[in-house]
Amino acid sequence: MRAEPEVSSPAGTIEPMATTGSGLRATRIGVLAVVTPVIGWSFANTIAKIVHVPALTFVFWRLWLGTAGMLLVLVVMRRRLNWSILRAAWPGGVLFGLNVAFFFSAIKQTKVVDVLVIGALQPALTLLVAGRMFGERIRPIEALCIGASVAGVVLLVVGSSGTPAWSLRGDLFAVASLLVWTTYFLVSKRVRQRVNTVEYMTTVTLVAAVMVTPVAVASGQSLTALRATDWRWLILFVVGAQGGHLMLAWAHPQVDVTLSSLLILGEPPFSAVAALVVLGESLTVLEIVGGLVAIAAVGVVASRATVGPQALDAAEALPP
Repeated sequence: MRAEPEVSSPAGTIEPMATTGSGLRATRIGVLAVVTPVIGWSFANTIAKIVHVPALTFVFWRLWLGTAGMLLVLVVMRRRLNWSILRAAWPGGVLFGLNVAFFFSAIKQTKVVDVLVIGALQPALTLLVAGRMFGERIRPIEALCIGASVAGVVLLVVGSSGTPAWSLRGDLFAVASLLVWTTYFLVSKRVRQRVNTVEYMTTVTLVAAVMVTPVAVASGQSLTALRATDWRWLILFVVGAQGGHLMLAWAHPQVDVTLSSLLILGEPPFSAVAALVVLGESLTVLEIVGGLVAIAAVGVVASRATVGPQALDAAEALPP
């Protein structure tokens, strides 16, 4: 079934959700809403290494600045939160906070590419539960491409593991981030059946900020020792990252969760290029080959799954 456009009530509570037929399904605008943040995040992630700020301090300000921005959007759009929204969205906020903390701890301690490559195993995990949770079915060619994309990112890991920037501790943080992010992704897909994008991401960011605050304070890291340059980079990061998460949350009803998680596999290859350009992190032959394999596999699945509004309208006319 086709995902209907969002219709926001003043309370911002209910919006239709697509149901899935055989094979992965997506609208073109939905795919664009996933791919755009992926490219933006690839370059934004290098900011975490540019700024001279401890990981939890960075996370603290990233979440509270993101919360302030979301509350401003809520006011401008004349939306409001209620207890029904808070009850539905708070688990996503807890998971989001944990993911951000693990992710930036990993970014600070190992190669950017390693962190994102480990995270790129998400489609394999999503595939295990997407059918049962959302009724999504994939064809053999799509399963083959998912396997090829995972193989590509494994080549990226192998190619970077012997470089000086690699760290086992950082990679373990990246594994923790992978598990939490996958759970958040699936929870968000479910909650977005009932809660609009702006209200959902406002609640998620607020809950994450509240949860991370005592952890950041207890860590002993200074929360105020930021230079003017750090503030500029941080604000730039928040604008890009929060905007990307808004787009991704909006895209959930437009794109099957298996496909959207696969599209995020484009982040490691783009991040490898960004890390090369911005941070000077070298690329090996295996990293280049693995990145090309991953991108090619993602492109095949996306092209097969993406249909226009007319095709989706026609599918709605068919009996279930």
